[in-house]
Amino acid sequence: MLKYEEKFHFDKNYKKLQNGGFVHKAIALVWGITGYVLLYYLFKYIFNCIGDFQPWNNFKILLNIGDVKLIKSDLAYFVWGLIIACYGTIRLSKITSQNHSAKNKENSIPHKLLTTGYYTKVRHPMYGTFIILEAGFLLSLRSFTGMIIALIVVMVQYVNAGFEEKKRLIPIFGEEYNQYTKKVSHRLLTRPEIIVLILALLLSGAGFIN
Repeated sequence: MLKYEEKFHFDKNYKKLQNGGFVHKAIALVWGITGYVLLYYLFKYIFNCIGDFQPWNNFKILLNIGDVKLIKSDLAYFVWGLIIACYGTIRLSKITSQNHSAKNKENSIPHKLLTTGYYTKVRHPMYGTFIILEAGFLLSLRSFTGMIIALIVVMVQYVNAGFEEKKRLIPIFGEEYNQYTKKVSHRLLTRPEIIVLILALLLSGAGFIN
């Protein structure tokens, strides 16, 4: 997760959130939900403009917002996506806190290999969290295009994790990391998390034959 933390300035954003009080965190939550709603509508609008195929499309239209038509099942998809986003955000915060406990403050290179907490289940819980957040959001859009992009997101994150292991983690920790990979076989997601994502994908796909 090293290069992602550098790219998105997790250090600065993490410190702001951790040092803030209740009001600061409440404001962050409101902004997060607002951002989710706006992002949801933006993607629905874009997919609508490109002529996207949508499952469960034989249901009666419940609401029109601009050019975006919403049916009853959209509400269920939306709520499911929001729950996933909240879960992923909380998980992201906890993993970030754990990562900071192992990071050298001078050069941001970890001074120890994390093998506790989330790291007892998967080797790259941060990448797995991004899959939960990104793929979960895309699958909540009730969109064939979203389903395809979600699959691409999963593949990209697995490639990122493999690259980081080979180019950064193994050179830093050597045999210690090799032994760790033997103990923790799952790279990004646990088996239950994989099953949930597959079921979400199948549920969306089933809508095309309804």
